[in-house]
Amino acid sequence: MIAALLGLGAQSLAAPAPVVEVSSVTRSAASDINSRVERLESLLRANSQSQLRLEQVVDQMQREIGELRGYSEAQGFQIEQMLERQRQLYQELAKLQSAPAKSSSTEQQRSDRRSVESLSEADSYTVALNLATKERRFDDAIPAFRDFIAQYPSSSYTSNAYYWLGQLLYNKGELPEAAQMFAKVAGDYPESGKRADSILKQGLIADRQGDKAKAKQFFKSVIAQYSGSSAAQMAAKHLN
Repeated sequence: MIAALLGLGAQSLAAPAPVVEVSSVTRSAASDINSRVERLESLLRANSQSQLRLEQVVDQMQREIGELRGYSEAQGFQIEQMLERQRQLYQELAKLQSAPAKSSSTEQQRSDRRSVESLSEADSYTVALNLATKERRFDDAIPAFRDFIAQYPSSSYTSNAYYWLGQLLYNKGELPEAAQMFAKVAGDYPESGKRADSILKQGLIADRQGDKAKAKQFFKSVIAQYSGSSAAQMAAKHLN
């Protein structure tokens, strides 16, 4: 029995120990590390792309801010020029108003016209407009607008000058000539901001002259071409 036990003990001691697969463990750990590295690299790439986009947005904003500052400075300079020109106009008007009382109205009008003709294009128009709107010197404003049109037939203000001339003549009851002025704006200046009102005024003149059919045509034309405008609303009221 002792011999048998010793034999069994020897066999157990001689049995080989269990073998662990080191290579499989190594591959699993390496795969896990690689996946983590890939995730980190992906995060870094995403972060870099976000930072690049952010830098591009900041650069674009800086360029736009610079452009806005330049535009603001240019506008400020133009406003200063306009204010200076307005001061000069008021000085010219003050001189006109301070003319000797012994001058007749005809001589005063000639003096005003000479003063207007000596001004620049924009200033000449402004003086004529002020005579019509601010000072309400209608009899002086009419020749001022006529002179402006004769002197600056291709000016950007010419269509407005025709309109105001038509309005002054309309107020005086000189309807045929007023209609000609409004027709000039409507026919020759399709882009004018006064065109809708000019067509409306043509309708009002036709209505006052008793030509109801022609007046309706003008009113309908305003509504069709300038729907939603104040001129179209006035035309609709007259149609109703």
